Amino acid sequence: MKSVLSLVTILLVCVSAQPQRPGDFHVLGPGGGGAMFNPTISPHDVNTVLISCDMSGAYITHDGGRTWRMFNLRGVVNFFVFDPQEPKTMYAHATGLWRSVDNGENWSLVYPAVAAVQGVKMNSDHADETILVQSDPLSTITAMAIDPADSRVLYVAAGPKEKPGLFLSRDAGKSWEHQVELPVAVRHIWVDPHSPAGSRTVFFGGKTSLGVVSGSSVKNLSLPTPADDISLGFGT
Repeated sequence: MKSVLSLVTILLVCVSAQPQRPGDFHVLGPGGGGAMFNPTISPHDVNTVLISCDMSGAYITHDGGRTWRMFNLRGVVNFFVFDPQEPKTMYAHATGLWRSVDNGENWSLVYPAVAAVQGVKMNSDHADETILVQSDPLSTITAMAIDPADSRVLYVAAGPKEKPGLFLSRDAGKSWEHQVELPVAVRHIWVDPHSPAGSRTVFFGGKTSLGVVSGSSVKNLSLPTPADDISLGFGT
């Protein structure tokens, strides 16, 4: 009996000795195998959040993190984008570009087009997927933004690392046109809401630079030091 009481005392001491998290942070979840990346909060509802896991699952909450639902888009999601006009519409990019129009309940493939898909290739020991298509003008999509005034107008940074470009769709992703070549690999793009609707100014950010596209003009500014991530906002 004495040894049991001693064990309980030791356990209580260990628990009470745990340090407090600085800044009053506490765990919201989800948890499990793998690390979590790309937390993205809805601009329409702060309680709706998307987050991705490097084990291929993605998670969504509609109650500020109290509960989470896992969904799988057949690959690791590397970014999420919420539609600025439609509260229930969101995008995610994994092996392809996916869209949900019902608050994340169901997802459909936007790019490549379903009709163009010829098969799926799994060529690694993790069974990572590559979608096989008839033609792939965008190649790898690395970033996306939606026109702040028109949900049908989508911008993506895409292409091989050696020759990335800015592409535009005016029909919600059914067709794409090449706008300009980009000088660096891009991780984020932003559309200036104050620029003319027919000729938007688009900013892009990479690991080592920040740039702007205006019409056919491209300007690139090197950052003083490489950035793990970068964010940009526009005033009213």
